[in-house]
Amino acid sequence: MNDKKLHIDKKLSQNDLDDFLRKVEVPYNQSKAAVWEQLSEKLDKQPVRKHRTLFTPSNLTLAATLLLLVGLAMVLRFYSAKIQTPAGKHLVFALPDGSEVNLNASSSITYHPWWYRFSREIDFEGEAFFTVKKGRPFSVNSETGTTEVLGTSFNIFARSKSYEVQCITGKVKVISPTRKEVVLLSDYSASIAPDGQIMVKKNPKSHASIDWVNNKFSFTSVPLYVVFQEVERQYNVTIQTGISAELIYTGHFQGQREVEEVLELLCKPFGLQFEKISERKYLVN
Repeated sequence: MNDKKLHIDKKLSQNDLDDFLRKVEVPYNQSKAAVWEQLSEKLDKQPVRKHRTLFTPSNLTLAATLLLLVGLAMVLRFYSAKIQTPAGKHLVFALPDGSEVNLNASSSITYHPWWYRFSREIDFEGEAFFTVKKGRPFSVNSETGTTEVLGTSFNIFARSKSYEVQCITGKVKVISPTRKEVVLLSDYSASIAPDGQIMVKKNPKSHASIDWVNNKFSFTSVPLYVVFQEVERQYNVTIQTGISAELIYTGHFQGQREVEEVLELLCKPFGLQFEKISERKYLVN
């Protein structure tokens, strides 16, 4: 008969080894064949240890479901839509709650359509007139300031480093990047300075700052080059000029006029001339 050798796993701990030897203890005063037979019987009777499997079908299904729910929540929370108007165009847009945004030329809003019912919050750049339905707090965020309301109408101008809010009805809260804040009642406006300070003033009942909604553009003591920038937005043209920032304009023009008529109206009081140098480009000097 060939000898059979018993191999013990070297990775067993000392406790496991002692336990194993106690369980397979056999008398050694018998023949080799008898000893091996008794040892084999004892080994056959040892219970097989069952290893717990973590990745059962039910666990995998649960994990997949949880992953799907987390993914869906992320989509609902972070999916965004951007509404923007090009130069020369205005747009009235209705938000999911029925609030309306009247966007001036070269303006945009970004919001989360599927999360909007939980948080009425939008990002904004440009100029727009907002009519907000009552409900949850409504927040308009720009790089240079934030406006919060419950239900009201107001105008926001947020271009470059300028930020100005005019409350038309109800009341609004204006917050600067430095966390200073004021509450405006109707007929008041606020502007945020570069250092975060907020300046408040009372406006005339005419609400000249929202004339643009009716395609009328009014200016009071505004640098002429700023007026030309507005003409560029409203007519989708480029105006090249090196005029002095000290030229100040007060007046208005109707958006229905041809761009050449508007340029003539703006240039004449200052003794300036304009020239059309290509299809949508003008030179003023």
